[in-house]
Amino acid sequence: MLSNPALAALQRFAAQHPDIAQAARIGLAFSGGADSTALLLAAQSFWGSPRLIGLHVNHGLQSSAPEFAAHCARFCAAQQIPYAEIQVEVDVARGQSVEEQARNARYLALAELARQQGCALVLLAQHGDDQAESVLLALLRGAGPRGLAAMPARMLRHGVLFARPLLDCGSAELRAWLAAQGRVYLLDPMNADPAFRRSRIRAELLPVIAQLEPAYRQTLGRTAALCAAADAQIQWRASDDLRRCVAPDGLDLATLRGLGAERLSEALRLWLRLRGQRLDRARTDELVRQVLRSAQGAYRLELQLPQGAVRRQGRLLVFQPKEVDSPRT
Repeated sequence: MLSNPALAALQRFAAQHPDIAQAARIGLAFSGGADSTALLLAAQSFWGSPRLIGLHVNHGLQSSAPEFAAHCARFCAAQQIPYAEIQVEVDVARGQSVEEQARNARYLALAELARQQGCALVLLAQHGDDQAESVLLALLRGAGPRGLAAMPARMLRHGVLFARPLLDCGSAELRAWLAAQGRVYLLDPMNADPAFRRSRIRAELLPVIAQLEPAYRQTLGRTAALCAAADAQIQWRASDDLRRCVAPDGLDLATLRGLGAERLSEALRLWLRLRGQRLDRARTDELVRQVLRSAQGAYRLELQLPQGAVRRQGRLLVFQPKEVDSPRT
């Protein structure tokens, strides 16, 4: 009989992260798909049902969303695992990614559910193939070390610890074990939709890569780990640079210019990220160009962002959030 690959991965992960193994109350993001089903059953074997709670987020993006929620509730009830769900609306502005907005909404909703249920920890079921896809997506968009680091094994988000214990598992082995156990799970049609680049990478690119490099999952996972280590060093230096540039009401332009283009780029990206702003490469390069030009007597310095603007105020660089219109009475 096949051994449970999700349980073996969870045991290895718990040995590496004792704080996770000792968590008193553990939430598990449960979609009803194969990966989260395998992880839920593994967590039940490892911790027992009373310490667990299945957490389901209903985005309402598909007509089958109520079916998924009903399946998750039935499955948890059959396993005698507590269950909670929440419905969210995903607002997608023009030019924004549906996937990214749905992911952001999901993390926020999971954190809210976790707090409601007394969980400081939420397990996520992304596996090694998901990690490989994330690295390839980052490569195709020209990402640097931060993007190529892909998905961390653990992260703190919205005040809740999220952990991914299955990153050294493969999709096929999880599904093979579920099939051997006769376990039922649902198929998400979005996973096979060629409109999404990730789906095409999964269906068309990974089979070719698997022929060229059978150990691609481990190889790309190692790439992600190396890039994560490199990014940690970059962020440490950017944090130190930023600390030296901080003035009471903004950033000192003269000190910023002294960093040079590359370090200036990372310091500015960190500064804005701490304010909830994300800079793509084109906007980063433009802001760096304007800051460096300010040494040549160019007084005007301004970069518009979706939630505000970066501007010059005398010797300072400041971020001014966009004013929220008050509701009409």
